[in-house]
Amino acid sequence: MFNTLSRFVPLFLIMFIGYILRRREILTDSVIAGLKKIVVTVALPSVLFLSFLTMSIEAKALWLFAGTFILCILLYLYGFFLNRTKLCAYPLSPFFFTGFEFGMVGIALFSGIFGSENLHYILLIGLGHEFFIWFFYAPLLESKEKGTVDAGLIILNFFKSPIIIAILSALFFNLTGLYDLVADKAPALLIAQTLEMLAAIVTPLILLVLGSNLQFSTIPFKKGFHLIAFRYGGVLIGAAGLAFFTNRFVMPVDSMMLYAFITFFLLPPPFIIPVFLGEKHVEESRFYNSILILATVVTLVVFPIVLSFMGMI
Repeated sequence: MFNTLSRFVPLFLIMFIGYILRRREILTDSVIAGLKKIVVTVALPSVLFLSFLTMSIEAKALWLFAGTFILCILLYLYGFFLNRTKLCAYPLSPFFFTGFEFGMVGIALFSGIFGSENLHYILLIGLGHEFFIWFFYAPLLESKEKGTVDAGLIILNFFKSPIIIAILSALFFNLTGLYDLVADKAPALLIAQTLEMLAAIVTPLILLVLGSNLQFSTIPFKKGFHLIAFRYGGVLIGAAGLAFFTNRFVMPVDSMMLYAFITFFLLPPPFIIPVFLGEKHVEESRFYNSILILATVVTLVVFPIVLSFMGMI
């Protein structure tokens, strides 16, 4: 238990520093927005590029990508069903039941606890999720706000995203073998060292941002825990099914892959929910912004407890 908690203490301390810096008005809204841009345009793409560049990818891994994509759709339908039966009926709640904050929480948590050298395990799960977010989740959420979906703009934004550019370009160099041809050359080594330095800042920056957003005064705790409990119910069943499918048909689920499954499926919903909700859904945006803070805290509390209970670290 102590060994597990000792790995989380530095993460919690950095988040606490972010919280204090926000209270002292050092991390203002504009500063936090700037840090987020650094994360999503520079630091996170560096992490993903290096990971996908060197990871071993077999053709059968496509089944895991597809499985994650399908599971996310099923979770949306699960939330839609609950909304219709009034068991957990909140405005736009199906979007809360599916999707995972893989970039701003998942990568920081997994690399912070298990090391960036093992990041490729959770990336095998996360790649299918990214396609789900871009081609299913975001268009549906946009349609709720605007009434229509601009398919051309969605595709354009997909290929303009620094994260997607990093992933696709790394996969290209990896799968074509071009990286192996230049890996030991001076230019490639210098670029790799630069990206490694940029990648090193991603976890502390994300944790500072998460800590700065911890404000509990406006959280509707009863409704929040209601939503989170129903979400976990569906997610855990789906995750167990996907892990079984992976172990049976895709690849052996060893201890590190099991860590990846647990980390990924304990993550809170995507933080983009309030981003897409504009003037038509002001109240819903405020509501889910508060609930997402609560869901993130629940993840950070439940994650070490689960790992300790299972004796995994």
